[in-house]
Amino acid sequence: IRDRFGSVAVGCLLAVAMLLYMRGVNRELPLFLVGLSFAAAEGGARLHLSPLLVSLAAGALIANLDEREGRRIHHAIQQAGLPVFALFFAAAGAGLKLDALVTVGPAALLLVALRGLAIWGACRRFAPAGDPRLKRYLWMGLISQAGVTFGLAALVSRTFPTFGPQVEVLIIAMITAHELVGPVLTRRALLGSGEIRAEEAGGGA
Repeated sequence: IRDRFGSVAVGCLLAVAMLLYMRGVNRELPLFLVGLSFAAAEGGARLHLSPLLVSLAAGALIANLDEREGRRIHHAIQQAGLPVFALFFAAAGAGLKLDALVTVGPAALLLVALRGLAIWGACRRFAPAGDPRLKRYLWMGLISQAGVTFGLAALVSRTFPTFGPQVEVLIIAMITAHELVGPVLTRRALLGSGEIRAEEAGGGA
């Protein structure tokens, strides 16, 4: 518990440092964020902190303290994120055990189906009644899943070495299914609700 609170505290200090840099120096922000992320990961590991919680706390604090700077950070991460994501997914794929995937595959598909059904039911029940398109199409845009979930899966694997790797494979299998189906459903929802046209989505004849 102490490590968790320590991670959040360090994340808050990191957020303050980022805001000071953006308002004072404000140069090469994507490169600065990449370097800061590596420093947080290495320093967090040596101090027995969670780099994931450090980053989450920093991002959440910045987004709530200064919305404009939060958008700038989001844009900078998009600029610098491709090589980082490539390395991350390569590492995640290298640790994926295909024999375990065969074992957990049916369970992963079942959980994916149950999650999709729960999202559909919640949207049908609780979506605002003012726009009927929400009840019909909102759930399709909520199926995709990735991002921090990969980090949580890796954290579970390291924290519980006896059963954690199997849980990691299960989570990665679920995310893979969500990422294959989610974008297709999102495009269909945007088309069906009239938010975009087929030509804009690249689906024109």
